[in-house]
Amino acid sequence: MKSRISILTFALCLLLFHTFLPISAFGAEADEKTLTVLFTHDTHDHFLPAPKEGGGTFGGYTRLATLLKEQRAGTTGAVVTLDAGDFSMGSLFQTIYTTDAPELRALGAMGYDVTTFGNHEYDYRAAGLAGMLNAAVTSGDPLPAIVQANYRPLASDTSTLAALERYGVSDYTLIEQEGITVAVFGLLGVDADECAPMSGMEFTPIIDAAKQVVAEIQAKESPDYIICLSHSGTENGKGEDYELAQAVDGIDLIISGHTHSTLTEPIQVNNTLIVSCGEYTHNLGTVTLHKSAKDSLRFSEYRLIPIDDTVAPDPDMVSLTQWFKYKVEDSYLSDYDLEFDQILAAASKDLSIPETGGLIGNAYISIIQEIEGENYIPIAFAVAPDGVIRGALRSGNVTTADAFD
Repeated sequence: MKSRISILTFALCLLLFHTFLPISAFGAEADEKTLTVLFTHDTHDHFLPAPKEGGGTFGGYTRLATLLKEQRAGTTGAVVTLDAGDFSMGSLFQTIYTTDAPELRALGAMGYDVTTFGNHEYDYRAAGLAGMLNAAVTSGDPLPAIVQANYRPLASDTSTLAALERYGVSDYTLIEQEGITVAVFGLLGVDADECAPMSGMEFTPIIDAAKQVVAEIQAKESPDYIICLSHSGTENGKGEDYELAQAVDGIDLIISGHTHSTLTEPIQVNNTLIVSCGEYTHNLGTVTLHKSAKDSLRFSEYRLIPIDDTVAPDPDMVSLTQWFKYKVEDSYLSDYDLEFDQILAAASKDLSIPETGGLIGNAYISIIQEIEGENYIPIAFAVAPDGVIRGALRSGNVTTADAFD
């Protein structure tokens, strides 16, 4: 009788033991590799929250830093933080892009692992890109890795080549976390190339470059995941990144920048997921990927987390942002006797982007009329490209920073 009780007790304990173990510890999912990816793209120098239509504010690196810390602290297992380009050109902070590299230093301070170049990283041409990279390295601050596989300087452009080499820009990079190897590579698309006509770079079609770099990664590295930071874009569920996923096998995840798309659900093409979280730090994107030897890629926990007034600013990022504001005032705004937060005017109502563009066009005409005086030749119209208008004017005080945006 005593022996029978012991056997029953052992069996009951074994049953309870199995009940409380995770499912992945048994059977086909015992080797499952789980990876959480935190991502952004097209942040465009949005260090600070911006006013939104109808009141309140959105975005800002100062809040993004808080969310990133919270997400990493609340996530078990491997976590990587990635950005798909156009991290620059969109606020007064861009005026110190070539001399102080505030964007890359901010990404480094927020713990980003990898980013890539978007077309706006070439707005100050190749020399500006080289200056930015050199300034970033010289700062001594933590910096993200940069990957770029299909957009290269001319062989004769030795200064830009030297800056890329000094920084360590490469076709792809590896991240090792919690026993998981993640390979990340970067691309810039056709439309993005056309939006950077003075970049001075040589363009290789993204599909050709992707096939080559994926084959190299698979042959040399045997990673658990391959992720592409593609500054190419999706539009209405299609676009260049959709075509990339159709044409190239082996890419698990494409973080799609450039078109400022917001995908509420990933686009799945064959065994590749495409994700986008929107521009200007409206959201932080997060997706959790799962893989095992017997199962194809699957995902869970895809979210776009709003960066809004409910998110407290991170004190360290506030301090860094304040330092860069001083640099902007000292090296740029001082030439115009202006300060960063100086109030220039007041708006009686919210203006849309087209209305703001109309105001800018009228300002062009007005200043020419003022300069020419009695010799003024009437101007029929003036054009303000909406692609360089980074913010609409909202009701209330208009600061120097608002006007610049």
